[in-house]
Order: sequence, then C-alpha cells, then structure tokens
Amino acid sequence: MPHVGGQKLKIINEYQILMEESDENHPINAIEMTRRLEKRGIPAERKGVYRDMETLIDAGVDVIKGTKGYYIGSRTFELAELKLLVDAVGASKFISQKKTRELVEKITSLAGVDDAEQLSRQVVVPDKPKAGNEKIFYSIDVIYQCIDNNKKMSFKYQEWTLSKEMQPRHGGKTYVVSPAFLLRNDENYYLVAFDEGSGEIRHYRVDKMTSTSEMEEDRGGLELIKELNPHEYAKQHISMFSGEERVITIRFAKHLIGVVLDKFGTEIDVRPDGECHVKARISVAVSPQLYGWLVGIGATVAFPEEEVINYRKYLEDIIKESQ
Repeated sequence: MPHVGGQKLKIINEYQILMEESDENHPINAIEMTRRLEKRGIPAERKGVYRDMETLIDAGVDVIKGTKGYYIGSRTFELAELKLLVDAVGASKFISQKKTRELVEKITSLAGVDDAEQLSRQVVVPDKPKAGNEKIFYSIDVIYQCIDNNKKMSFKYQEWTLSKEMQPRHGGKTYVVSPAFLLRNDENYYLVAFDEGSGEIRHYRVDKMTSTSEMEEDRGGLELIKELNPHEYAKQHISMFSGEERVITIRFAKHLIGVVLDKFGTEIDVRPDGECHVKARISVAVSPQLYGWLVGIGATVAFPEEEVINYRKYLEDIIKESQ
C-alpha cells in the first residue's frame, strides 16, 4: 500500500535514508534511492531523486555528489563525541536498562554506516539495578516547563524502606516548590528549588519524585533563586545533604591538595601549615556527611572552635557505637 502522503514526504524520507544509510564509503545512487523509497511505500523515479538532491544541497544540507552516488559529507557529531555520549548514558545509574538501550540506539543512529557499526561493536551497556522511578524523564520535562513558564510545581516524594521498597514520604504529602535549576551531583539529578512551606532553598532527588505537575501559580522566592549559583551550591552541599552553610577551616595532609581542590574548587583560600600539612578555608553546608568526607581523607576541622567541638563529638560518637 502506498505510504499515506508519501509524495509530500518523499524528500524527508530521502534525507533520512542518507543520514542513516550513507557515508563516503556507502554512497547511494538515484536508482538505489528509488528502490529504498519504494520499500517505504513511496513511488519514485530517478529524475525526481536528482531534483530532490539539488533541493537538499540548496537548503544547506551537506549532501555530496560523488561518482557512485550521494552521501552525507559531515555530521553534527564525530565518532569520538558519540562514544562519549554513549558512555555517559551507560554510566548514569538513574537511567533504567531499557531506557539506556533506547538512548544508545538513538545516539548510534546519528553516525554514518561504518561509524555506526564500529560504535555498536564498542558499546557495552552495563547491568543496572532496577530503576526506582521510570518516569524521571517526564519529571525533568515538567521541571523545565515550570522554569520556562515561571510556574510552581507539585510532586510527591519517595523514600526507601528496610524492605528495600519505595514508599511515599510523610504519608504521601504533596510538595509545592518553585524550581530554580537542575543539578547533577554524585551520579544523581537534583532539583534545587524554593520550598513554599519553609520559605527556604532546598533540593530533591528527581528520581524519587512522582506525580509531578505544573501548577497555575507563578513561582515564589525569586529573589533567593536569583542569588543561587549552581556550581557553588554543588560544592557547598557534600553528597547533596542539607545543613547550615558556614565558613570553616580544615587541615589535611599536603599530598591531598588535589582532592580538596577537586571537591571545593580552585578559588578557595589555601595556605601551608608546617612542612606536611595544609589549611583551607571553605564555605560549606555543615552536616554529618561533611564530617564523614573529612574522616575519609584524614582531615580535621581547625576553625571555628564550635565546629572543632562538633567534629570531635561526631568522632567520639562513632567510637562509642563501635564498642
């Protein structure tokens, strides 16, 4: 049966065929193009193909006319760039196994014939745990819509139980927030937003959101939102746990300077403290997670005294629990 509206869409199908099936080593001549169009239910003849190729060239599409046929000359992404995209998708734990394979297939389709085959051979989709929330892409779409339309959003939030199942937090309470931006940190996506209930800036794991919806009311807390810097926010919240933001001084072994700069950025104030140690002044949300990170690199809190005492108590409590 002829493709409905096939003649009107013929040039679009020709472009798709060139993108998906041609490259310098696999040109497609007019006769072969008519055959491939007919397989799609679109009647075609050589003269029409010639005209369409000229139309695509005039429109700015990089169609090369070679001695053996037509092919796409240059593509948006190089093979190495596509490989990076595929690896990033494969490494993202919040993307389910099924969605990973779908995205990898779409990315591979952006390559030429030879590159697509090479990419397919190199792709390894790692086994992933079952995603807790398959609707993360829908939630991300809702968030961007709310930001673009300057609207509040609502959602329900989930948490893990001891039986390793997700259940609604606070009995299925509906959260109402004014989205500021999305942030990726520690392999998870977070929504940073103005919380309408507390009047504070808070963040939420996007993969734990359900029932996301755009509301009719305009966003609130715009003054606080305008003051936010995504990069600074990520540096200040260790593993994205909340806490009171303070300026503290930490002390650590000199050879760990790279670890600290990677975590807090090169703008922090750093100075030697003896031959083997360094002190750094950082602005950070103080939390048990921060203390745990400091323990991990063998660092101590040097200032202010209040935080020195809190950190010492944190360590003492751990020792007591282990006895």
